[in-house]
Amino acid sequence: MIDQNERFCSCDCDCQYEFSQLIDDLIKDIQHLESETVRTRYELSRHLAYPYDEYLRSDILSDLGRRYNDHPAYQVYIQLLYNNQDPMETDAWCEHICRLAHGHHDSEY
Repeated sequence: MIDQNERFCSCDCDCQYEFSQLIDDLIKDIQHLESETVRTRYELSRHLAYPYDEYLRSDILSDLGRRYNDHPAYQVYIQLLYNNQDPMETDAWCEHICRLAHGHHDSEY
């Protein structure tokens, strides 16, 4: 039977690390795009008439990027690079996105 790590990459550990680095770059792109989406939604809500402004602000965090916690390759990634802490669920990320949702300018991501 093939274990999860072998299924992900049958070559050496460097291969897993290289794939994890690629996933990390993609996650950083997702974080940037989510930040820009929330910033734009907030700014747009400031230009809409009532009640549409409130509708948009109440949904400002909806339908952002999907999460990959259940994917075996993602599990290897967070294990290798983040000691099993998903970068999309850290306190710093959640605080950042909440600040943006409330109109605070934050260029962290």
